[in-house]
Amino acid sequence: MTQYPYGPSSAPGGPWGARPVPPRTPDLGLLLKLTVASFAIGVLGSVIGYLTSSEQVAAASGGMFLGTGFVLASAVVGVAVNAGLYALVFFPLREQRQWAWILGIVFASMAVLSTVASLVLSFAVPVVPAGTQPLQLLPAALKLAVDVAWLVVAVRPGVRAALR
Repeated sequence: MTQYPYGPSSAPGGPWGARPVPPRTPDLGLLLKLTVASFAIGVLGSVIGYLTSSEQVAAASGGMFLGTGFVLASAVVGVAVNAGLYALVFFPLREQRQWAWILGIVFASMAVLSTVASLVLSFAVPVVPAGTQPLQLLPAALKLAVDVAWLVVAVRPGVRAALR
């Protein structure tokens, strides 16, 4: 007697071992678009952060050029790490993997918490040069809105129905 009394087609993988893929829902498509938007806004925030950093402003005004290379290198490494983390969520989520959905919820929750903390600290202890704070707050506020929207869309029933 086999484990599957109704034949191999009743096995979890079907007769050929492949699991049936649920249809992709519009909610899952929106979630993928929000993932790309969150990454793009993060890159935009990094570029603005680099251009408005105190070392870059000092270098542009004729000061020492010493810290500019470090700021650029840290921005490039930060963008590369973020690209890897977003790819870790985006591509498996596109393949409708449930673990990527869970990982995305964890990452989006961490992003919301860190962005809120960053915004609160930027008002409590302004460390950016005068006049550049609004330039840095706009991408942070946009990223916060997109990450909250990601979390809201992620818990919709249409997203869960599309995951296997």
